[in-house]
Amino acid sequence: MRVIELTDLYPPAIGGLERFVVLLSEELARRGHEVHVVASALPGAPAVERTAGVSIHRLPLLYQKLAPKLGEDAARPFHPPAPDPWFARRLRRIVAEVRPDVIHAHSWSVFSSLSRALPPTPVMVSAHDYGLVCAKKSLVDRSGAHCAGPTWTRCGPCASTQYGAVKGNVLATASLHSLRLLERVTKFTAVSDYVANQLAPTVGRVSGSPVETLHSFVPDGLYESGWQTERPSFLPPADDYLLYVGQLSSHKGVNVLLDAYRHLPSPPPLVLLGTRHPTGPAPDRLPPGVTMQTNVPHESVIAAMVRSACVVVPSVWADPLPMTVSEAQNCGVPVIASAVGGIPEQVVDGQTGWLVPVADEQALADRISRLLARSDRTDAMRRAGRARGELFAAAHGVPRFEEALRTTSQMLA
Repeated sequence: MRVIELTDLYPPAIGGLERFVVLLSEELARRGHEVHVVASALPGAPAVERTAGVSIHRLPLLYQKLAPKLGEDAARPFHPPAPDPWFARRLRRIVAEVRPDVIHAHSWSVFSSLSRALPPTPVMVSAHDYGLVCAKKSLVDRSGAHCAGPTWTRCGPCASTQYGAVKGNVLATASLHSLRLLERVTKFTAVSDYVANQLAPTVGRVSGSPVETLHSFVPDGLYESGWQTERPSFLPPADDYLLYVGQLSSHKGVNVLLDAYRHLPSPPPLVLLGTRHPTGPAPDRLPPGVTMQTNVPHESVIAAMVRSACVVVPSVWADPLPMTVSEAQNCGVPVIASAVGGIPEQVVDGQTGWLVPVADEQALADRISRLLARSDRTDAMRRAGRARGELFAAAHGVPRFEEALRTTSQMLA
C-alpha cells in the first residue's frame, strides 16, 4: 500500500503521539509499504527528508504567519481544528503526486485532508484524544465535569477558560464548523474503548459511522532494551524508587502524587521524569526525597523504568490510553494508576497493578505503601504485567493497524 500518515507534529518534536506515529510509520515501511508522513513545519527542521524508509514532509501553517499567537508554543505548531489553506494546498500536491491508497490521520490535521479539492482518497482517523469533538481536546467542561458534547452555546465560553476569550472563541468556532467535514471520513478508530464511546454520539450523528477501537502500542523488547541501556546517573543508588513519567502538569496528577508522597510513613525516593508545565510543581518546592529531570532521552526513561519498584500514573483527566502504562507493563513493572479514561483497559486491578479513585491522595498513598510492603506480590505483578503488556506492543498492534488501513483503502466514505 501507499500510505500517508497525517499528523500535527513529528520529531524533532517529542511526545507520546509523535513516538507512536514514528513507530507505526517505520514498521509499515519495514513491511514493504510506501509510507509518507505529512506534518506541520518545525523551526530548524528540513521541509523534506527521508529516514528509516519513511518520507517526511513538513508543511507550513497559515496561522504561523498571520496569527502566531494562536499557537501556545512556536516549537510545537499544532494544526488548527479546521482546514488550514496553506497546509491543505501543499497536501493536495503531495496526494496528487503520491496517489496514496489511504490517508491515516491522527490529529486536527485531518481537517485539511477532507477538502473536496483533494483527489478522492479513503481517510482513516485514529483518535488519540477527544479533539475531533472538543476544542480543548479533553471533553471537560468549565466546572471540571465531563462534557455532554459540543454545542454553540457551550463550547466558546468553555474553551475560553483554557485559551483566553479571543483564542478560545476562535478555536471553538473553528471546531464546531469543522464537525460537518467528518462525514467525509471513511473510517473512525480510537485508541481505547473509552475514547470510542465518548466520540460515538457526535461522530455517529454527523457521519453515521461507528468508532472502532484500535489500541495504540509501544515498541517490542522494552524490557530487554531497558536493561541493556546504561543505568542513568540521575537515579537514586538503590532500585527501590517510585517513578513518574509524563507531562509535569496538574491534569496528569503530579500534584496529587506529591501530596500522596507526603502521606507515606517511610517514603522511598520518587523520581519525576517529563516536560514542565505551568500547572506543575516548581523544582525548588519539591518534598525531600523527590528529584525531577526534564528532557530525558527516551532510552534513559526506559532504563529508569525497568529498574523502578513501581510506576505511578495519577491522571486526573480522562487519560485516553497513556503510553506510560503500556511501557511500564512491557518493562515488567507494577503500575498504580487512576481508574479513569482508558487506563482500566490497560491495568488489571490487583494483578498487573492497582487502580485508585481519581485525585484521592490518601488512597494512592495506601496503595503505594501496600505494594512496597509485599515483595512477593510485586514479583507476581511484574510477570503478569509483561504478559498483559504484549497486547499493547508492536508485534500485536501493527498487524491490526495494517489490516484496518488495507480495509479502509478499499472503500470510500
